Amino acid sequence: MVLAAAAGCGKSAAKSSSPSAPAQTGDLGQPVARIDDTVITVGEVQDRINKQAPFVRARYTSPEKKKEFVDNLIRIEVMAKEAEKRGYDKDPEVVRVMKQQMISKFLQKDFESKLRVEDVPDADVEKYYKEHPEEFNRPEEVRVSEILVKDKAKAEKVSREAAALNRADPKAFRDLVTKYSEDDDSKSRGGDLTSFERTTKLVPEPIVEAAFAMKEVGDISAPVKTDRGYAVLKLTGKRPGFSRPLAEVKRTIQQRLFKDLRTKAMESFIDDLRKKYTVTIDEGNLAKVAVDTGMTHGPGTAPMALPGPGGPAPGNLPPGHPGPGMMAPHPPAPGAP
Repeated sequence: MVLAAAAGCGKSAAKSSSPSAPAQTGDLGQPVARIDDTVITVGEVQDRINKQAPFVRARYTSPEKKKEFVDNLIRIEVMAKEAEKRGYDKDPEVVRVMKQQMISKFLQKDFESKLRVEDVPDADVEKYYKEHPEEFNRPEEVRVSEILVKDKAKAEKVSREAAALNRADPKAFRDLVTKYSEDDDSKSRGGDLTSFERTTKLVPEPIVEAAFAMKEVGDISAPVKTDRGYAVLKLTGKRPGFSRPLAEVKRTIQQRLFKDLRTKAMESFIDDLRKKYTVTIDEGNLAKVAVDTGMTHGPGTAPMALPGPGGPAPGNLPPGHPGPGMMAPHPPAPGAP
């Protein structure tokens, strides 16, 4: 806020405290307050109040509250003027933060506003869709545990015992696996065969058919004949499949690819800007830069960064922020600018 106000301090007569705002005419251009050559107009006060949240704006309908709001603007202006008089507008940290705000505003108006998610080419969207089928198409899967025995009569007995167990108690079925199963491999895993889909070749076909025939997690199958004996199955998991057409997921893919599109556009944008200016780097002097590799550093040493796709990047302060290490001149009233 101090910086934003300081930017409005000038040497010319009757200068508005918001030099970037369009010229105001009529009642909006009338002065509400003057601080030397800086003028706070009706339009500026109105604009700043109306930019607050609705419940905050409601506080400033009375003359007393409007004056309170203006008093806070005046506090900011006088502090900014005094800071400028003492040369703080030339302080490297102040200049750095001012540049960040200026760049942020510049990019928002001249770069971000011209780039849209819809600009991601359809060909890129289709290519991504084809190359990542697992994200948009998934077959139905089930998970079962088995008790494998060689004798059919024994399998029927095990099936009856398993069906009588508490469906919600996984340990009870594992105890039956330990007691009855004659397959050392699955027995060591408590009978678990892990998840599989209908087309799997890792599980015998009769077991696949029986597993997908079960409806509810916890269901117990009748004995299933396999080439190794008879299996009693418990359904332990079921995951439905899905297939999402390109038209349904197009926007999602565009948003996913937009980051890359924006990065490339930003690189091109910066390259074009660099061509407008003479840029040189002295490698010898660059090598003289001593880097403190300690974990602590002084305030204000973060490098300048460009805004990311979602807004200002770390280190870029929003307009009106007082900046690192700077305090507002007075705790502002609720909703004050």
